[in-house]
Amino acid sequence: MDESKKPLVSLRLSHADLERLGTLAKRLRVRESEIIRFALRLTFAKLVLLLDENARGRDLIPVFLECGPELTSHFDLDPRTLDAIINGALDNPQKKVDGEDIELISTLHLPSRHPRAAPKSLSKQEIGRHGFSGALQHYLYEKYIEPRNRFVGLDNILTSFLQVPL
Repeated sequence: MDESKKPLVSLRLSHADLERLGTLAKRLRVRESEIIRFALRLTFAKLVLLLDENARGRDLIPVFLECGPELTSHFDLDPRTLDAIINGALDNPQKKVDGEDIELISTLHLPSRHPRAAPKSLSKQEIGRHGFSGALQHYLYEKYIEPRNRFVGLDNILTSFLQVPL
């Protein structure tokens, strides 16, 4: 195939999606195909970690913080499937995401009337302040991306660096 030619792709879209596509294209004064390509590039940028075959365990938490509810809802990802995606073929046990947390990620898309067990480390005050989804995202971020004890030394360095003698 000639490198300069792009293959044609056929998509099935609902009537409502076609109308939205047309409305966006008209409003932005571009072709509908440009809107589709933009949407694909945006999606690929958000899911880039899933393209990395070496990304496993806690490495993938940012994807689920960004798109978790949409991914689990659209693709109907249950906890077992999510565990295989996140922890499958994991060779470093320190990077493992707890099964309880995977279950919570898989239920983020459910309406709030469905009962969900919050992690013990989430206070009712925090859930009230951020909502369940926001509190859960904060919990996952603190636990897997930036654990507090990891930067204790950095805090001390910054504090001493910023002290100005009088």
